[in-house]
Amino acid sequence: MLRLSILLLLSATVCLVQAGIFDSMYCGRHNCYEIMDIEPTATKKEINKQYRKLAKDLHPDHNKAEDAHEKFELLVAAYETLRNEVSRTNYDYLLENPDIYMEHFYRFFSHSTPKVDVTPILIISLIVLSLLHYFHKHSSYNRAIDYALNVPHIRNQAKQLAESEGLLEKKFFKGMSKEEQRLLEKKILRDIVESKLDIQGGYQKPEWTDILAFQLLMLPFVWGKLAWFHTKRFYKYKIRKEEFDEDEKDYRTRMCIGLNEVQWEAVSEEKKDSLYNKELWYEANAEAYLEERKDMERMAKATNNKYKQQKRMAKKDKVPDNWND
Repeated sequence: MLRLSILLLLSATVCLVQAGIFDSMYCGRHNCYEIMDIEPTATKKEINKQYRKLAKDLHPDHNKAEDAHEKFELLVAAYETLRNEVSRTNYDYLLENPDIYMEHFYRFFSHSTPKVDVTPILIISLIVLSLLHYFHKHSSYNRAIDYALNVPHIRNQAKQLAESEGLLEKKFFKGMSKEEQRLLEKKILRDIVESKLDIQGGYQKPEWTDILAFQLLMLPFVWGKLAWFHTKRFYKYKIRKEEFDEDEKDYRTRMCIGLNEVQWEAVSEEKKDSLYNKELWYEANAEAYLEERKDMERMAKATNNKYKQQKRMAKKDKVPDNWND
């Protein structure tokens, strides 16, 4: 990664040099002090005096030589460079260290670029990111629904509900081609899945409150609410040593198995009862449960043909066994 970064930096430097970007900085390939015929130790007063003197001689209105205009432009560039303390310091640094291209590039343009109010840029960026965030969530939701429609038991449930409501009666498909009938049936089943079935996993149709801009706006409130929630928990269960109430048991259980509130709501009552029986709100029980789950995962891997093949390849090629963990 470090080598790649260095190569990219060198490539960018070469491109900038070849594009002649550095020739547009300060006085280009000329020396600003030589253009103004002054010493590097010249004072600001001496620089102003010398500029007025040379400007009279080189101004195209007074000097009719063919190169008068070019010389006058160089004089102006030299004067603008040396009259300002910041640009003069940067220029002197360039003369002392001519090979540090990228640093000089940054120093020059960070000083010479006009200051811009970034507020409109930030607002536009936030709007664009919010739209992208919303469309991404919407796309993820649609993929989840499409996947659910391909799961046999969910599709059968949706079909049974649609038939019980009379949505799949033949009269609705009369005069349609097979493809049109298929698409209409898919739309009906999709509506059923979205509105009436729990597809598990906490999938929800995105709303305007899910957009990034609104979430950022609500962030201080959310953090404050979270801080108050944990403060109350600490006081009740750590300081006063109270018994866990139902909400705390729910919270500790879903934290143990790694689910957020939406995902927890999607868990079946049967599964919740099974977890409640394990009393995972107690640390010892939670640790034992997690260890048991790890053992089950290891056993599943050991009996999995694909995992066995990976183990054989690891031994054959002398690759560490945990390369794919």
